[in-house]
Amino acid sequence: MKKRTFIPYLLFVLAAVAVLVLMFKTRSLQQKVDKNREVQDSLTTKITDYEAVFQVDSMLIDGDYNQALQSYSENLGAIQDGKSILPLRIAVAEKMKQLNRGANFNSSGVPDDRDTLAVPNTAGKLGVRQADSLSFALEKAKVELNNLRRQLQLKSFGEYLTFKSKKGNLLHYVGQVKNGQANGTGIAILDTGSRYEGEWKNNQRSGRGIFYWADGQHYEGSYANDMRNGLGTYYWPNKEKYVGQWKNDKRDGQGAFYGADGKVVAKGIWKADKLEKDDKDG
Repeated sequence: MKKRTFIPYLLFVLAAVAVLVLMFKTRSLQQKVDKNREVQDSLTTKITDYEAVFQVDSMLIDGDYNQALQSYSENLGAIQDGKSILPLRIAVAEKMKQLNRGANFNSSGVPDDRDTLAVPNTAGKLGVRQADSLSFALEKAKVELNNLRRQLQLKSFGEYLTFKSKKGNLLHYVGQVKNGQANGTGIAILDTGSRYEGEWKNNQRSGRGIFYWADGQHYEGSYANDMRNGLGTYYWPNKEKYVGQWKNDKRDGQGAFYGADGKVVAKGIWKADKLEKDDKDG
């Protein structure tokens, strides 16, 4: 009799345990479903946010700087990653707006930047660059902004910093940061309207990089101690260029200057930005 009573009791206990296990698994599965739904909702929101930002990017690329600035500012606190991805865009829009007004050009028409080069006397002076240079710079900036946009898609390229260069220019920097300074790869917009993209070490340009001036000149090559050092190429808007060695921002060592037609104008040993030994014919 006791055995007959025990068996139903055991079955009841086993059934209760099975129900509890099933309830636990169901609850665990529901939690996973809820978590996945939250992740999906978050991703959907982020995608929507970035689509809105990219629409504003299109305004910036098309030259509608006032509307772009207004939209960026409105989205700064409205989207999830606004404070990490929008400051650089705002800085770029402000600088492009200034360039559009010619704000970075002095009365002589020469860009107000202490880091540009004059064309060597061997090739003749470029003269005053005003409307043509500005138009060239703006068109080039639009192309480069496309590259900038790709680097900032879906996730911030890095942290955002502001600091001054060795020459006293204020920089807006987005990129890799270590010990509170620009270290690694990053992009910086200078208060002069110029821009640098490349490698950094302790808030200084160091390694490979490209520097764009507001008037269309640009340099691509090696940097050390925040200056052009090593091998690099300097381009002028009229298609002239210098290819060779650099030391402390000056042409120094073996190098060649090419005219707009691509032919060598001067080639040899340079010293402190001057051609010391011409071996073009050698």
